[in-house]
Amino acid sequence: MEPTDAELYDQLVGYLAAEGAVDEDRVQGLVVLVEFDHRPLPVPLRLHITATGFEDHLRATAPDAAPVWPDVQPVEAAWRLFLVHLEEAVRTAKPPARRSSTSTAPAWCRGPAETR
Repeated sequence: MEPTDAELYDQLVGYLAAEGAVDEDRVQGLVVLVEFDHRPLPVPLRLHITATGFEDHLRATAPDAAPVWPDVQPVEAAWRLFLVHLEEAVRTAKPPARRSSTSTAPAWCRGPAETR
């Protein structure tokens, strides 16, 4: 049986909390990552995501992710691909003063200055 959207979302928030520090506002559909890999981020990353939106994202990317990890279910492959993208966003995050006003980051992963 495949996980529900709530279970996938809870898995995401649990993973992020285990990796560092996260603030969550389910009503606003916002998860703010302030620490990752047990290190403070130079700028908090705001994930604009809901349980339904996260599940939709994983299911939409599953066909592209499945060939990369053929030994797991497509949704699990999409989860892994999401983490690769998230880790890249964390790795390349810069303090707001040094950020360009035009972001190439996905809409679900923006720093506070980019969401205005």
